[in-house]
Amino acid sequence: MYFGLRLVARPLLALTLSIGAAFLVNVKQAQAAPIAVAPYTLATFKGTAPSGASQPDDISVSADGTGLWVGYGNGAMSDGTSGSSNLVEYAISTGTVLQNVTIPGHIDGLKVDPATGEVWADINEDAKPTVVIFNPKNGKVQTLLVTSSLVTGGVDDLVFSGNDSAFVTASSQVSLTAPVIVEITVNEKKKKSSVTVTSVLPQSPATVFNVVTNKAETGDTIGDPDSMTLDPAGELVLNDRTSHSLFIVRNPSATNPVLRVPLALFSTPDVPLEVDDTTFTISPTTGASSTAGTLFITDTKANIIYTLTKPYFPSNEVYSAANVLNEVGLVDLNTGLFVPVASGFMGVHGLAFSPTSVAIP
Repeated sequence: MYFGLRLVARPLLALTLSIGAAFLVNVKQAQAAPIAVAPYTLATFKGTAPSGASQPDDISVSADGTGLWVGYGNGAMSDGTSGSSNLVEYAISTGTVLQNVTIPGHIDGLKVDPATGEVWADINEDAKPTVVIFNPKNGKVQTLLVTSSLVTGGVDDLVFSGNDSAFVTASSQVSLTAPVIVEITVNEKKKKSSVTVTSVLPQSPATVFNVVTNKAETGDTIGDPDSMTLDPAGELVLNDRTSHSLFIVRNPSATNPVLRVPLALFSTPDVPLEVDDTTFTISPTTGASSTAGTLFITDTKANIIYTLTKPYFPSNEVYSAANVLNEVGLVDLNTGLFVPVASGFMGVHGLAFSPTSVAIP
């Protein structure tokens, strides 16, 4: 198991202050279509959903950076009792549909394995937890039911740790003693593969260090674990909608192995803010960074994928989708403050950054 040990992020407060005042005047006004504040540009992704595919949610970028993978939920039940989802790959440059796979159940978490190029999807976030592995080279679909007693609810999001292993969000746990993050390892066999599940983070960590208050605290409970990503240092960043916080999970031997960043809107810092997804300005697949690129955004209710661009993306920026406010904003991990940069969505959900190399050769 590996987590990086560098600091979580550099201060973003200066940029927060510079764009916050100008944008918050308009953020609460009703909009006919989503808008972005300068220097950001918001546009509709040129790809069109295949017939029957609706409700785009989680998204990821292919290992070579040319493809965008999207999970369409199609209204399938989140407990796996009925319905199916679509796993779709688009060519980022043209919007052409490259692959379209029907998956029984409800797709939630979605990531591409940087080592193999295989696409992993977590199916059913409330019950019947399942991991589907799709090989885009040969079209093979492998379906693995998670039967471990450590997962008593469903599975939500995931990130990779290498060696046929992924860290997975265990959501809607029935048992209050069950963990909120587990590590799932695939045991390859000729006839039928299986998974081994290991606990990584309990629902109630013994000690959590609050980054904003600069104090250790006890009694924290992660009640609604949702999306998860890796920061540039290789640390897990988990969104908990109950505590309106991001939990950062580091190497167990590190000082303060579990950090908490309570979130709030810049204009109302005393009011907790719920977010649905968070991403850093790095590739969700390879971790590659650049100061240029595209932030992809899914609007589940509008059935639209958007692109958010600007002339310069500092490599330490963090963006979250505030699902209640239907805004995408810049987050300062030192203060927990969220500054909207795009607003007016109908049902904002998934985020993924695709870097474009501009480094000096």
